[in-house]
Parts: sequence; C-alpha cells; structure tokens
Amino acid sequence: MGLSCGNPTAIASLKPGDVVLDLGAGGGFDCFIAGSKVGATGRVIGVDMTPEMISKARRNMATYTEQTGLANVEFRLGEIEHLPLADASVDVVISNCVLNLSPDKPAAWREIARVLKPGGRVAVSDLALLRPLPEALRTDLEALVGCVAGAVSVSEMRSLAESVGLGSIELRPKPEYVDALTDWNDPLYQRIMQALPAGTRPSTFVVSLDVTARKD
Repeated sequence: MGLSCGNPTAIASLKPGDVVLDLGAGGGFDCFIAGSKVGATGRVIGVDMTPEMISKARRNMATYTEQTGLANVEFRLGEIEHLPLADASVDVVISNCVLNLSPDKPAAWREIARVLKPGGRVAVSDLALLRPLPEALRTDLEALVGCVAGAVSVSEMRSLAESVGLGSIELRPKPEYVDALTDWNDPLYQRIMQALPAGTRPSTFVVSLDVTARKD
C-alpha cells in the first residue's frame, strides 16, 4: 500500500469538505484515511509517478467505496515536481515518506505552495538527517530506496518550506519511530544497518519528522 515513516493524516487536522492532495500516494492507504475524514463533501487526490501503483490504488478504490459508501478519492499519474493540478486548488497537502525521494526538492516544495489555496495547510511525515551520512550510505541505492540517502537535514527541511513562502512552520522529531522501523527484519534495512559505522544505528543519523505549515 505504501512506505510509511509517520501518519500525516493524524497531524493534518482534516475536516469535512477539505480538498486533500497526497504526494506519492502509493497504493492509496493515506488517501483512503483522508477520504473518510473529509467525507462526501470533500475530495482526495493521490498523485504517484509509478503507473503500477496508480493501477493498484485504483483497484483498491472498490474496497474503499464498499466499506465507506464514499467515492471521493481519485488517483493521478504525475511527478511531485510537476503536479497535475491547478493553482490554488487544494486545502491540504499531505505526504508520507516521499519528499526525501525527490531529486529536486525545491521544485517539489514550489509545487506544494502553488497548488495550495491561501490559508491551505501542509502535513508531511518524512525522514530527516540529524548529522551527515557516511559516504557509503549517501551513495548507496538501497539507502536511497529506504528513504535514508535522499533525506535532507532538519534545518534544511525548514528552509525549504520557508523558501516558498510558507509560514507557521512546526517541526516535530520522532526519534523512536526510526528505532522501531529498524527492528524489522527487512533485507533492505538490514543492508543499511550493515553499512553504518560501528557503534551507531540509523537513529544516530536520521529521524522521523512531522512537518506542518500554512500558506499565508
């Protein structure tokens, strides 16, 4: 359904009637949670760059509609650096462990600001760096796929949001989340852990970060 490093819908303060955009929607998990919160008068748009995930999310629509009676979620193929949405068209942008994967993060943040209505909100859960990664991890493909190598620092995350004119920015680190994540016996994370310097762990370098902001 999608990779997770937090729960953006829990920090988004969604309300009935909101129009919500999910960046990197995957199989639609967060979209369906958001859809239940915004109700029949609201709308959720999930964007993903992978045709296979868009197809999966659209297949999952049937179960969502059957369980909720709602048909307020749609999925669009696109890149978060070039969103297939009109200017000032959404109330809330959410994202779950996706921005770190963007090869052009300033462009992604510019797009977030562009599609938000005045007064619109951002609720992002992502991984951020507490200290620079060792070179072996910074250039490792598995570490990129694992949402580690592409992460920016906590301070840079704030700077990116500020650079596009967002205000009321709050950053809430959740160090316990990364430690829980690395308890999984996933071969991907096992490889990342093996590349770490002796005596360190992933949470030495990265933290799960909740980011909220508002377009003034």
